[in-house]
Parts: sequence; structure tokens; C-alpha cells
Amino acid sequence: MKTEIICVGTELLVGDIVNTNAQYISAKLTNIGIDLYYQTTVGDNYGRLMECLKNAFKRVDLVITTGGLGPTVDDITKEVVADYFGEELEMIERYYDLIVKKYNARGFGEVASGGKKEASILKNSKLLENEVGLAPGFFYEKDNKKIIVLPGPPREMTWMVDNQVLPFLKQYSNDILLMKTLEIKGVPEGKIDDRLKDYFEMSNPTVAPYAKEGCVHVRIAMKGDRGSTDYLIAEIDKIASEIIEIYPQAVEIKED
Repeated sequence: MKTEIICVGTELLVGDIVNTNAQYISAKLTNIGIDLYYQTTVGDNYGRLMECLKNAFKRVDLVITTGGLGPTVDDITKEVVADYFGEELEMIERYYDLIVKKYNARGFGEVASGGKKEASILKNSKLLENEVGLAPGFFYEKDNKKIIVLPGPPREMTWMVDNQVLPFLKQYSNDILLMKTLEIKGVPEGKIDDRLKDYFEMSNPTVAPYAKEGCVHVRIAMKGDRGSTDYLIAEIDKIASEIIEIYPQAVEIKED
């Protein structure tokens, strides 16, 4: 399943905050073997977000959005998604009740007009619970095109990815992607490219070089069925051993 992440928020474009959401989702998708092909960042603009959605669904099967689910006028993600699919929004009463409760607890008085919007999801979608925030997420599918809509605050987004999105997405992928990285010092990237060219042209497993400060990282990755984990590990280890024979100074890098 081909996937694209669309992160919505002008604050991301102007550098006010670092986009950690895309990095987090990318790593999690890799762990369950779902192919991420593109990442897009767009401001809080109806037309540009609609254009991003149209372009994304020309090239992928699943879009995951973060941001733009709040109560203000510039929170337009749900409206754009609803218009793209020709659906209406419906309010989830218990999420609106949470908003009312928050207003009352803080002495804010009447709930702002955007409260109902914040508590809404697309009709005919699957609710994705948000136990650490006020805006629910949702999954929607039409004509084999799938979208997952998540809030932008990292605390909410990460909880929802771990507890709602990943368990749900596993039904679409029985694959896993395993990786091992070797660090090679004292050899220029260009020379490594020449020496390991045959490895770098492989498809599965894949082997790729990444220039780092004072060294080169060579990442070996292989994708396969979860039931074949032992086989995948053995194949990766075999290639790693072959590269270490060529570059005895290569050492494995443990990554989180």
C-alpha cells in the first residue's frame, strides 16, 4: 500500500515549530511494512490543501494528515477532506461534551462557535479516539482511496498513532521491514560507492550509503512477511558480513 503524509500548518512552513510528526509516523509505518512514498507540508489554506489531496490520491492509496482539526477558522483539514470526498461532517456528542466541560472548568462561559467543528468527523468514517485531546480523528475509505486524519499536537498525534492507527493498519499489511546499519570510517563516499556498486543496485534487500560527518553509513534493509523474520535477519546479516570483509573497519550502528 503506497502512502503519503500531509502535514497541515503554516507554522511548519515558516519555521515556528519543527515537524516531528512526519518523522514519527514514518518510523512507525516502516515497522509494520507500509510503504511511505511521499511527505508533503502545506499551510492552512483551503485551495492548496485541496490540491495536495488531489495530487496525493493520483499516486498513493493511503493519505495520513496531521493538523488543522481545531476550532478556529484556519483549521480547515476536515472541511477540505469532506469536500474532496463529497461527504458531510457530523458532530460526536461526547467529544463536544468534553469541550463544554473544559470551558466550564476554566470559566470561559459559552463554548466558541468552532467547538462543534472541533468535535466533528466525516459521516460514514471510522472514529479514531483521542484520549489525550479534544479533537477526534477518523479513517475514511472510498473508491479504494483511504485517508487517516489526525490532530497536529505531537502528544495527541503520537498517542493516536500508537493506540489507534497502528493496530488498525496492521490489517492492511502483514509485512515487516528490517534494517541494519554499518558505519565505515576513513573511506570517501565515492570510493565506497565504486566498491559496493553491485550491492547498491539490489532491490530487496536494498543497500544504500549515507554520508555522515567523518564517516559513511551503509544501511541494509529487507522487506518480507512477518512469518519470515528469521530468514530476513539471516539475509541481512549475510550481506553485512560480506561488506565487513571488504571494509574490516565497518561496525554496526545500533539505532532506536
